[in-house]
Amino acid sequence: MIGVALALALGASDKVDVRPEADLALASVALLGTAIPELFKNEIAPGHCRLCDGPDNTGLPGTGSRGSLNSIDAWSHDAFTGWLVTRGTADVASSVVSYVLVPAGAAIGAWTATGPHATEGAGWRAAAIVGESALVSAALVQGVKLAVARKRPFVRYGHGETAGTYDTTDPDSHASFPSGHTALATSLGVALATTATIEDSPAAPWFWAGATAASIAAGSLRMMAEKHYLTDVAAGALIGATCGVVVPLLHRRGGPLSSRSMSVAAQGPALTLTGRF
Repeated sequence: MIGVALALALGASDKVDVRPEADLALASVALLGTAIPELFKNEIAPGHCRLCDGPDNTGLPGTGSRGSLNSIDAWSHDAFTGWLVTRGTADVASSVVSYVLVPAGAAIGAWTATGPHATEGAGWRAAAIVGESALVSAALVQGVKLAVARKRPFVRYGHGETAGTYDTTDPDSHASFPSGHTALATSLGVALATTATIEDSPAAPWFWAGATAASIAAGSLRMMAEKHYLTDVAAGALIGATCGVVVPLLHRRGGPLSSRSMSVAAQGPALTLTGRF
């Protein structure tokens, strides 16, 4: 009887959980790390690139040259810029994908596909974990952008002012590495897929496929918009994927960001159950 009761208890419990005080602290720090550089970018952003890939063409349209740009990024720039759609259209489309479609899909997925172990409030907990992953990813991206200060392709190639759409004097024009749009889309998609996998949700394989598609779509559109190189996109995807895996894993039952942990020890014919519920 004890074994049956234990099995039922385990089967009825979420496999991921949140620890409100720790999650609030982590999310608050990540939010500040994301918002402060954005709100005060004019004051704290470097005035010039640190990773310049050749001459700085800010304000000098039409004077771009390949310089020291690596062959992979040079090829990706030529292959993707303006491919299929104009730069402006690709820029808008990338924001729609990363800031509207993927977040909406991740929220719906978190609330509706929590798996067979879900209990009351499981959808909200899953959504909180996915959102926390995205916040941590965004904060890391902001820190790397400030440290690297790589000028965007449209600046290096001198296309900003000739197109009349991009401002080469904006501090954001030296924030190419890594791609924040790609990191956001990837972190949301991978966090949802990882959480669903931990929860044994049958939707997990579909979420992994969706995460891959979202990451590729966001990154490709950013390159088409001449906002990023391939290495920028790859770095953004790596940061987003890492956060999307690590943060949900920390919320597994018994993990450091889980409020509930449980251990079962056999003592002769009886079982000892310890933990917080």
